[in-house]
Amino acid sequence: MTQETEEDTFWEEGSFMETVDPNDKNKMRTFHMKHDEEMDYNCKQCNIKISAHNKDWHAHLCDNCFDKMLK
Repeated sequence: MTQETEEDTFWEEGSFMETVDPNDKNKMRTFHMKHDEEMDYNCKQCNIKISAHNKDWHAHLCDNCFDKMLK
């Protein structure tokens, strides 16, 4: 993949990015969690139970709502 192609796909529609403080140990703790671990939260759109990973890394949305947001 060329540098130009990589940069083009970086900003393509459907991408989701946010800044993260690498010193935020609470958020970094959930980075490698599975989508069914610590199901202690609710999706902010549909109210279904979500994991700590989804809360921290998928804009507090379940996988379905997160995917719809990217479309």
